[in-house]
Amino acid sequence: MKSKSKPICFKLWTYFTIFAIIILTVLWLLQTVFLESFYNVLQQNHIEKIADKISDAGINRESVIDTVAAENSILILLTDNDGNILYSADEYSLSYNKKAFSDSEHGIEKNPYRAEHSEQSYRHLPEHYDEFIDKLGDNEKICYTITHNDNNNTLIYGQRLPDNTLLYINTPISAIGSAVSIIRLQLCAVTVLALLTGFLTAFFISKKFSEPISLLSEQSLKMADGNFDINFRRGFCAETDKLADSLEYAADKIAETDRLRRDLLANVSHDLRTPLTMIKGYAELIRDMDGEENTSSDAEIIIREADRLSLLVSDILYYSKLTSGSIKFEFEKIDIGNLAETVSEQFYAICRTKNITIEKNIPPDKFVNADKKRIQQVFYNLISNAVDHTTKNGVVYISVFEIKDVVRTEIRDTGSGISPEELPYIWDKYYTSKKGGTNGLGLATVKEILSAHDSHFGVDSKKGYGSTFWFELKKFTV
Repeated sequence: MKSKSKPICFKLWTYFTIFAIIILTVLWLLQTVFLESFYNVLQQNHIEKIADKISDAGINRESVIDTVAAENSILILLTDNDGNILYSADEYSLSYNKKAFSDSEHGIEKNPYRAEHSEQSYRHLPEHYDEFIDKLGDNEKICYTITHNDNNNTLIYGQRLPDNTLLYINTPISAIGSAVSIIRLQLCAVTVLALLTGFLTAFFISKKFSEPISLLSEQSLKMADGNFDINFRRGFCAETDKLADSLEYAADKIAETDRLRRDLLANVSHDLRTPLTMIKGYAELIRDMDGEENTSSDAEIIIREADRLSLLVSDILYYSKLTSGSIKFEFEKIDIGNLAETVSEQFYAICRTKNITIEKNIPPDKFVNADKKRIQQVFYNLISNAVDHTTKNGVVYISVFEIKDVVRTEIRDTGSGISPEELPYIWDKYYTSKKGGTNGLGLATVKEILSAHDSHFGVDSKKGYGSTFWFELKKFTV
């Protein structure tokens, strides 16, 4: 059993909701799971830039150390290879240069590094400095993290400067933990608001998008009831406008097809009714006659009209197969002049009764690449049409000649001609002229066959001077 598809409104709402959930999930991962790692990497890069700045400072090194230490709340030590402090600075701007200094000189009321029972203070090496020296070893630079008992972390950076002094930088990074907790709380509120907003927005957008499509669908269903005069809604977006144009075009074509279908049924009904009426009438006549009367002529009429009816049905079936594409064309090398000669001979009898002459200008060996059986049908229909429209004592001309890489065939009659306003319609099936005549399926069949051969064809006509039907087929090449 075929599953029922979901409405576009539901699908759009689902896709928008999934999109919002994906965005929030990525945001959660970036702001919680990866935030600390991301922060540590940024902090390490920042410390490396400070170290490079100190290394490149030259004679201004001490001034640079004081500035960056105060601005970034970090501890900076310059030592020799034996661990003797050459210079130091921290977030309190307490500098030390191989000598003690007094608080009053630096404007500090309470010095955290003041030596006990002394008016002066000294900087001491950190407890883990020996570990730092071991890690640095012969490396040019190192960077690592120390975790303390209180779960606070400290980033340690070391670099060997060009003058063979050691740069030691110490900065705490434990504050990020509390920041992550705050961000998580904030993200919870943001997530709830974002999901609610996303659901409502997705519902509004999906409804907005689905409404014009649903309306177009409802309007198109009216065509099933035979209502083709529909003004499809436009103005929402280019795609729905294009769909509306396509539906209107389809409605026009269906309406035209429906009209042609009715015309076809009316014309076919008319053509079938005439031979059927005659068959019925003569059959009743034969029935009512006594056995002494000669009924052979009446029977002949019945046979002729039955043949006519059979031929008409065959034409309808043949044309139907042509238009549906069920007939397979078999292209081969054929002598089109010989084919024209053969077909024209079939009309000698009827031409004699109408005193019509067939004049031919057909040179030998004009070979084309075509389906012999179908082109034979083209010749038959065009010659039959020319004979039908040629008056008594008239002439039908058949000419075959080459033009560059094609062979052109012309069939001209000396009939009354076709008016210019009717010329575009003579290839239509069952076209009824202003004179009341119906051309049936002959020329419509010719059009389908020649179109399948990718042939150029047409008609030249002037009122009162007859008509010339022509077509061109590609010459046969090996």
